[in-house]
Formats: sequence, structure tokens, C-alpha cells
Amino acid sequence: MSKIVAIANQKGGVGKTTTAINLGIGLVRNGNRVLLVDLDPQGNATQGLGFDADSLEITITTILKKVISKNNIEKEFGILKHLEGIDLLPANIELSVLETELISMFFGREKVLKKYLDTIRDEYDYIIIDCMPSLNLIAINALVAADEVIIPLHTQYYSVKGLEQLVQTINSVRSNDLNESLTIAGILYTCVNDKTTSFREIHQILSRSYGCNIRIYQNYIPRSVRAEEAPTYGRSIYEYDNAGKVSVAYRKFTAEYLLGNEGGSRRWE
Repeated sequence: MSKIVAIANQKGGVGKTTTAINLGIGLVRNGNRVLLVDLDPQGNATQGLGFDADSLEITITTILKKVISKNNIEKEFGILKHLEGIDLLPANIELSVLETELISMFFGREKVLKKYLDTIRDEYDYIIIDCMPSLNLIAINALVAADEVIIPLHTQYYSVKGLEQLVQTINSVRSNDLNESLTIAGILYTCVNDKTTSFREIHQILSRSYGCNIRIYQNYIPRSVRAEEAPTYGRSIYEYDNAGKVSVAYRKFTAEYLLGNEGGSRRWE
């Protein structure tokens, strides 16, 4: 059965897109059919896979407008193929104005993305949604459509407050009957320097506050310039720096994520 995974954090620069791309391609390398949905008007995932976001005529915005207008959509419509085996639904700046259309809807404004993904989810084993750094209505659409959420997180003090807000939003989605089955798959530390005192202190704080209810992945992603360079070439870290520490880290994280799926995601109250 397919699974829809939102990579979410309302704070920017925490490695959402890097995680979405490299988890997605990591799953492909493990024999899965994967679609990456770029749901950020900056189009970072689109550009990170080597596509020119601004020149694309068909994007996720095109598709969601068709859903709003109740037009039929062919399954392959707008989906791009990447050389590393992952499919992509691209995004660009046009997505930034879609929220106005969603707000003007009387009913179902939170479920537009879900309506579309439900029509294609059987084509894939995993659908990964790269969310924008916001908790607006488009981000809510991602949470309503998803089965679970992975939260990339920098181990810095101000990140803890942002995590509280995101968890509250996820709880609101559940409690307001928008997606009662939504779970948090886990928290993934990114851009880590494990030799610092702040990393150890924040890890202890989060483990005490959330560790009993939310999985904190044992594998984390170290800070690396190579990981920042890979999107410039439209390639995953596996292709760009196969033996590097970030490539190794994402392999281990993907394996841990798949192992966690076998045991099921934790629920929290």
C-alpha cells in the first residue's frame, strides 16, 4: 500500500528539500516507485533535480487549479522524469498566488491536494511532499493529504519553539477531523555538528520533551558543503558525492525509515 509523506517545518533552511530529494531517491534505490511533489513556490526541489522551474508551463499549480475547477486530469499530466528514477511534480512562483483561490472556496479548501493525490497514489509506493517553510493553507493541504510527517530540524535553541508550533498544527489537523490518521514518522536532525555542546543539549531537551511519543531518528545528517553543492548539478547526494559523509548518512537514514515503517509510526496525544 502506498504512503504519502510530508517533509515539513515552518522554518526555512533546515534541510527539507535536501531530505525530500535524498530520501525520495534513496527509496528509489531500494526498489520503490516514488513521486516527489514540490509544494514550495521557490521551486527548490524542482531546481535541485535539474529543471528550470521558471520555464515550466505545467506545475503543481496547474494541476490544483484543475482540481478546483473539477476538470479531469490524466495520471501522467505534468509529471517529469528524473534520470535517477524519481518522478517529480514541479513548482514555481505561481504557487504563491494559489492560496488566494483556496481561501475563496466555501468547502474543501484544505483537501484539494488530497483529492488529486488520491487519484494517482496507486501508481507509487511513496509520494514525498516537499512543503514550503510556512504553516499556511497550502501547507495544511499537505498535512491533510499525508499519511505521516517527517520533521527535519536543526539542533538550535530557537528550533524547539518552532517544533512546538508545528506539532500543535498537526494536532489541530487531527482534532478538527481533517486527517485523523496523520502521524509523525519522526524528527531528523540536519546540518549537525555533533562535537558541539548545543547539539548534545538540544538532543537531551527534545528527547525529554518528545522522545516518549515521537521517534527521534538515531541517524542524523552532518553539515557538509558537498550537500549544498549537489542541487547546483541537478543530482542527488548519492550521484554527486557517493562516498561522502552525507551520502552515507542519507543511506542509513533511509534504511532506518524503512525499518520504522515495518514497525509502524508512533501515535501521540
